[in-house]
Amino acid sequence: MIAPMLHMITLETERLILRNYKASDLDAYHAMLSDGENMTYLYDIVTHSLEESKESLENAMAVNAAGRARRFAITLKGADTLIGAVGYEIAAHTPAGKIADPMGWFLMPAYQNKGYMTEGVKRVLAYAFLRDDCAEVITGCFAENLPTQRVMEKAGFGNKAESQALPHDGKMKKRLRFSLSRESYMSAYYLLHK
Repeated sequence: MIAPMLHMITLETERLILRNYKASDLDAYHAMLSDGENMTYLYDIVTHSLEESKESLENAMAVNAAGRARRFAITLKGADTLIGAVGYEIAAHTPAGKIADPMGWFLMPAYQNKGYMTEGVKRVLAYAFLRDDCAEVITGCFAENLPTQRVMEKAGFGNKAESQALPHDGKMKKRLRFSLSRESYMSAYYLLHK
């Protein structure tokens, strides 16, 4: 059984609603996670059956409810159908604030290359730094995943560093790690909102 959210969080952008997952997202969630081609860089979360997708959705809802993550369903304003996801795990609590690691996202192919992902990532970063007491947000991707790197750059991530190589498509591939500190975010935020 899929448990209800204890603390509902809804974020808005010009074109999107970012909200907690709900049980009725299952069909769209399954279509998204079972698309191996679209999820090629997230092969570890690809699902192979509706039951696996249901377990994954239940887990996403449970970690949100427990406060261990902030995972959001992405929907277009005026339509409550899931088109993607964005969020972060709470990796640590420090005196300076929470460490969000990793932040991740994915979007159904029909909605890619329209700026939705950058818009959603920027909004979740604003929530992380301005409302959720995050001191740092960390993300990463394979070096060959240029579309994801562009989203990271547009969203303000810096401090790019190479991490260990990981297996992908039968080869060891370079992985990049990006981070954004509260201080860097706030400096850019205040420059934009003077």
